[in-house]
Amino acid sequence: MNEILECVFILKAYPMEKNLQQIELLRQAITINNDRVAGYQKAIELVQEQHLRELQNLFQQYADQSAEFIAQLNSLLEQLGGEQVDGTKFSGKIFRIWMDVKTSLSTSTMQAVLELCEKGEDEFKNSYKQIHELAAVQHYTDLATLLIHQLSVHQAAHEHIKVLRDQQS
Repeated sequence: MNEILECVFILKAYPMEKNLQQIELLRQAITINNDRVAGYQKAIELVQEQHLRELQNLFQQYADQSAEFIAQLNSLLEQLGGEQVDGTKFSGKIFRIWMDVKTSLSTSTMQAVLELCEKGEDEFKNSYKQIHELAAVQHYTDLATLLIHQLSVHQAAHEHIKVLRDQQS
């Protein structure tokens, strides 16, 4: 009888552990999106001083894109019983400080901001790929499918930032 109770306990505990792992991956994906939103808000602030309206609009579009990603991720997070994440990574906060420093030292604010945005997009892509690989290995199909879809949408934004950056070189 004790063996049966142990098996029942393990079977009941395993989904909870699996949910906790999936919740942590979701929280990581949300955090990197929070960083992307904050990064583009910082970029808007930096180009606003130079009256670069077209870049402000583009950066707002990409911040909105990540806000939509966050909403989709939060929906899945809530289904699993997780709590929403509002914070950003410490490294993201340091990067946004670096954005101020680099643009103040640059002869071209537009070029500096585009270079920084492209670097931020690289970080987003790399983080998402790592999270996706972990989700796929763990067979979290809903999460893996959502991440790969968001990554494909993000890729167009990333490519556009690269093109704009290269035009400034």
